[in-house]
Amino acid sequence: MNDNSANPTAWAEFITRWHEGKVTPPELTAWQTSALRTVLAHVHEKSPFYRRRLAGADLSIPDLAALADLPFTTKDDLREAMHDMLSGTVGEAQFYFETTGTTGRPTPCPRAAIDFDLNVLPLTHALDGIVRKHFAGTDERPILAVVAPNDVHAACLSLSFAAKQLGIAKLDLFPITPTLGFARFFEVLVELRVNMILCSPGLLMALAEMSSTYGVEIPDDVNIKVLLTTGEMCSDGMRDLLSGTWHAESYNFMYGSQEAGCPAVTRPDGSVAAIEPTYLLEVLDLDTDKSLGLEGYGELCLTTLVPGLKPLIRYRTGDLVQITPDAAGHRSVQVLGRVKDMTLIGGIRRSAAEIDNAVLADPDLIYGYDIEVHATDGADRLLVRVKAKEGADQSRLKALVAGRLTAAFGVPVEVRIHPLLDLKSATGGWVSWKTARIKDLRVAQTDDIETRSAADLARAVERAI
Repeated sequence: MNDNSANPTAWAEFITRWHEGKVTPPELTAWQTSALRTVLAHVHEKSPFYRRRLAGADLSIPDLAALADLPFTTKDDLREAMHDMLSGTVGEAQFYFETTGTTGRPTPCPRAAIDFDLNVLPLTHALDGIVRKHFAGTDERPILAVVAPNDVHAACLSLSFAAKQLGIAKLDLFPITPTLGFARFFEVLVELRVNMILCSPGLLMALAEMSSTYGVEIPDDVNIKVLLTTGEMCSDGMRDLLSGTWHAESYNFMYGSQEAGCPAVTRPDGSVAAIEPTYLLEVLDLDTDKSLGLEGYGELCLTTLVPGLKPLIRYRTGDLVQITPDAAGHRSVQVLGRVKDMTLIGGIRRSAAEIDNAVLADPDLIYGYDIEVHATDGADRLLVRVKAKEGADQSRLKALVAGRLTAAFGVPVEVRIHPLLDLKSATGGWVSWKTARIKDLRVAQTDDIETRSAADLARAVERAI
């Protein structure tokens, strides 16, 4: 491992063997342990931030359990350190990206060739598996539309490289730009008979709802067979809603971020696998911050194993996950929202995924929703506004949602049907699921950066419509 630590070919061969199930658990552990030692030495030598942060730490790492002895890296660290976080200069990068700035100051995320290539490879494996499942043995060729911003963001470019390696036609099709807009977006979707879309869940539902305004009926007038979601949490309920609305199979395609890359991707069976050769996905207890190891329920803490331009050591993502081993010997990752998006209802902290799954009761009845949390004499109650699908039995929908929420959370629930939802519910999830979906009226409302960013995104969509 030490001889190959910066050799992309050796990394690619190992990742491919691991993907094919040809790496034994002891071999994987040995690889990870050696890679961790290498990357720690790399950042200690080349990153001004980590030279300071790891001063005095034991970097010998006898085993993976020793990871828990190292200090955390936080989002605030990234914003304060900026280029001091890097293990090199921007001039050494192959591509430059940065964070969106929707939750704070944008931070630089340049990627050297080894960083970029080793992020693209698992995406290529994942895309290949989905394409084989849906198009093998047919005369139809896959055409992938990536509906995501592409200014200094990694998704569009990464998918371009993955699609090129697989011989797949791919186009960037982000309607919230002055060069495209929603009218042309729907025209292209129909004209090219696009059959795969990568997009955020909230925007996919908004597109389905607004399509008739542009003379397109979803799903009847389009040819979509596969939905690949990313950019925000996609609960089981949202996945089923997307599939039912678009008449296409929906996958949580990739989990990741600009700063951390892509540590987990989908498999053809719909589960999401941690990319263990290049990342350690550690779980932290929500109450104590104590490490639970590489499995369990809690906050995801990432360590990059690739000695590239911006490795992160014990990076606290703020995301709530459940990581479990599977029959194939890999680890499956369920992303349940952000830790800070958990909401206290009836005295119990509820995850974004729990709330989403409770509300999205029937994919044939509902487009979307938002919630107000109230308290009367210290007792919680919920007001839920749902957008009903055309022709839905509204009385049945209200009774279904109210009954499911009351059963799940033990609080009174009022459900109202609204003809339109705030656009923030479609795009705010890029910033924060909670900002998009919930108003907690038990506490004073604050005009923080996330609230402002979500409102700015909604206005951008409104201008483009």
